[in-house]
Amino acid sequence: MSDASDDRPAPPAKRALPPGMLSPEEVEARLAAQGPSSLGGRLRGAAEEWIYDLNARGHWLFGAYEWLNVQCARLVFRGVRRRAMSYTATLEGKGGRAEMRFLTPSDEEGFAALLSRFDFAHQPPHALDAVTAGRVLRRTSYLPFGIFYAGELVGYVLVRYLAPRSAFTGVWSIPAVYNKGFSQAAVKATHPFMRSQWLFDYVTVPLENVWSLQGAQWAGWRIIRSNKRFHVLLRGTEILDNV
Repeated sequence: MSDASDDRPAPPAKRALPPGMLSPEEVEARLAAQGPSSLGGRLRGAAEEWIYDLNARGHWLFGAYEWLNVQCARLVFRGVRRRAMSYTATLEGKGGRAEMRFLTPSDEEGFAALLSRFDFAHQPPHALDAVTAGRVLRRTSYLPFGIFYAGELVGYVLVRYLAPRSAFTGVWSIPAVYNKGFSQAAVKATHPFMRSQWLFDYVTVPLENVWSLQGAQWAGWRIIRSNKRFHVLLRGTEILDNV
């Protein structure tokens, strides 16, 4: 699973929250007030934590799980990936504009250079070496989008397909553009495309990553459940059928 993640402290200034968005204090209060979950809920939470942990450890079982997703993606996700290759968006930031587009193998050198600059705590769900950069751009279960500012690749959005019709989104950018709002604008810009492809649009955010939780909520995701490790959020009207 991936998380919406730029590693910054929580913003010092409070803004009015959009409808349905919870403040960090409200999130903590909701978690504290949660009663015992059903057996099914506990099993689902345990399974999500287990998969999350296997991914973080690079365990071979997660590799097998990913292999199955790749095989399913070749059948189900191929058309989505093909359409994503032509999807672009202009990102309005603070004091400037950035462009978002699909990353192809021709971007491999620049993408590898970007990954080498990621030294924060919450990193992408894959290694950051140059060999992996090429694999990420070619993996059939991934939709990698680049954020370009002044001609430079400064950030990266990854949409990961999980069978049968789910996707998890994460975003990462370099410190130089943290305060420009491009990461939030980028994940928000993926939503029309995700809806058009009838994909359930999820994100996971570690409990301690308050800034990323707020950023995800500003981009339209809403918390549907939490476990001991992270929040699970879903974006779009599909939430009404999946809480």
